[in-house]
Amino acid sequence: MGMTTIKISTDLRDRLAGVAAEYGGATLADTLRRLIDEHEEQAVLAAYDQLRADPAEWASYREESLLTDNAAGDWRHGEDAA
Repeated sequence: MGMTTIKISTDLRDRLAGVAAEYGGATLADTLRRLIDEHEEQAVLAAYDQLRADPAEWASYREESLLTDNAAGDWRHGEDAA
């Protein structure tokens, strides 16, 4: 993995360092990676919430995911899983 340098304000660097301290003293790079991962996860969860808000679309998604799971050999799905 290549490395690069970015310019950020001292205030922003200090804020990132504060978050890193809350993460048990993680490096700034690891902290930034974690924050981006959390941001992306929240975006996915928001998309699922939006999909669930439309009962027809949610039912279609569930039906399609069951087909995919069955094709992959994973027959238990979601709430049906033991």
